[in-house]
Amino acid sequence: MSQAGINLPRVIQSLTMRQVNSLKNRFFRANGQEIQYNRFHSQFGEDRYIYEHLKWPSQGVFVDVGAGHPSYLSNTYFFEKNGWKGICIDADPTQYELLKKERNQVEWAAIGPEEGEIEFSQSYLPTYSSAVSEKEYNPILKVPFKGTIKVPAFRLETILEKYQIGKIDLLDIDVEGTEIEVWQTFDYEKHQPTVVILEYQTFGLGDNSQKIRDFFSHLPYKLVHKTCTNFIFLHNA
Repeated sequence: MSQAGINLPRVIQSLTMRQVNSLKNRFFRANGQEIQYNRFHSQFGEDRYIYEHLKWPSQGVFVDVGAGHPSYLSNTYFFEKNGWKGICIDADPTQYELLKKERNQVEWAAIGPEEGEIEFSQSYLPTYSSAVSEKEYNPILKVPFKGTIKVPAFRLETILEKYQIGKIDLLDIDVEGTEIEVWQTFDYEKHQPTVVILEYQTFGLGDNSQKIRDFFSHLPYKLVHKTCTNFIFLHNA
């Protein structure tokens, strides 16, 4: 199947698991005495997996690139509510305005190799807004775009310097197809993110899993968990 092809079983699996995890998030809470906030929010249990299976500091630092809605399907909201500090970055103006109301530090920006302004494909469903051109999307599984807008663009390193972020405990990158390009705009050896969540399956664009696996095979990270759309990598300490 080509990248533009439709993997119907995977689409069905993704929709099913999304509903299953939505119910789990609602009814099965974290029960640790060390936490103040016990509801998970990730789409496919990513925050739950990190909490239950990985060592995480009580006062950690997160960076959320392509943060989306402040809480719905967020991989970092649980951690911020439990005392973590960090930055939420999103290029969609609708998401940015929502994030400002609920999250502590928010930056309106697309992340990429060139700084300045870029064309940004804005969707009627803000979750699917992307720096990828509308022409790249599957013509059948069509994302409902409403047009392109100009948005500010920065390298990730520029934003990390602005907010004086050093060591990163959790880096979440969900940018609808340009995850590796985002990774290449910061000094990972300097910031040494302990846990990295990367989206490999983007609706309408196809599966980037092998590309991401190959890229991370040369880095000091191991793949510890896979969901319907995301990889979770752990730094080899």
